[in-house]
Amino acid sequence: MSLLTSHTAFRASLLSSTLAALLLITGCDNTPETVDNVDTTTSEATDTVATQAVPSDAVSQDDLVMTTITLDTVNSLLFAPIINSGALSEEQVSCLESRDKDLGKAEVDSFYKSQFTDAELKELDSFYTSDVGKKLLAFGNEQLRVMNGEEVATPMADPTPEEMTEIQTFMESPLGVKYMEINNAEGEGSAMEVLNGPIEAEFKRCNVDLDGPQPEQPA
Repeated sequence: MSLLTSHTAFRASLLSSTLAALLLITGCDNTPETVDNVDTTTSEATDTVATQAVPSDAVSQDDLVMTTITLDTVNSLLFAPIINSGALSEEQVSCLESRDKDLGKAEVDSFYKSQFTDAELKELDSFYTSDVGKKLLAFGNEQLRVMNGEEVATPMADPTPEEMTEIQTFMESPLGVKYMEINNAEGEGSAMEVLNGPIEAEFKRCNVDLDGPQPEQPA
């Protein structure tokens, strides 16, 4: 995977609002009737494949789960593939590996707190730390890896009809719709813009140019 491809995959993965659509178009034959009428033909569902990293278990009481998910996504779907791409020098790899793993935490915390009320943040935390929320994130991660050409030795089981109903209920709720709209936004005032600053500063610190020519590696 090239550096630019890794960057593009990360940008897509951050747009988590299409998680439910992704699940609905992956062939869950046991979806109940209440889910059958969901429109899965929108351009967002087909053009944007999105997922997020499953949040770490070690999350303090003061941490926002949404921030933890976002930072885990940055580390696992952006930095890790670039570090392991074979396109960097030893010095660049060492530099990126020494980064602060909470890079961008303050900025992302501030962003989510400016977009959601305390009650909404608690509800989001409650959903994404529930069993079905964790499964949604893990299943989405697996689908993204498959679409990127990675072979999964033991694929996860499809969500059950009950889980699909619970996911759909959340995604169609006022909070779910608001969350989707906020995470789909681009440009000024978006989550991507908030993260771009710290991420680009880290690449600059380590002399990594995602869009530039890749250095030749010894045979």
